Amino acid sequence: METITKLEVKEITWPGKTFISKRTKMSFDKLSTFFGETYGAIYSALGKQGIQSQEPPFSIYYSVDEAKKETDLAAAVAVPESAKDIEGFEKVNIPRSKALLVTYYGPYDNMRPAYEKLDEYVAKHNLKREWMLEQYFSDPQVEKDPAKWKTDIYFIVK
Repeated sequence: METITKLEVKEITWPGKTFISKRTKMSFDKLSTFFGETYGAIYSALGKQGIQSQEPPFSIYYSVDEAKKETDLAAAVAVPESAKDIEGFEKVNIPRSKALLVTYYGPYDNMRPAYEKLDEYVAKHNLKREWMLEQYFSDPQVEKDPAKWKTDIYFIVK
């Protein structure tokens, strides 16, 4: 199992993805409720359109304020680019790009070291972060051991 001390930043090519998402600003302590409710609503809306995502869900972070413990983010589900707009949700396209990836195992409230690694890499290589995403491979309602929760963290960079 990968641990905090083995976090590795990988340069990859982000393949370009289109998402159906729901964006909001909120405090950190309300995130799990937001995600639980919002992913359910997104998957339900997609089902009514006959769309089934082939990937685990994402979140898109537009900004994070550590001091206020608030974030501007979206719960997002990857869909085919041809997917129609769905009332009440936003369609977001993140084109093919250079990206950084860290795979993290552990509880969501202990991800800071992974972000610090990514931030250090961005600074060291004189890059500019354009998008910040997390992809969740584990459902905390199903997998009760936080040490087994896998999250891929992406920085889309220039």
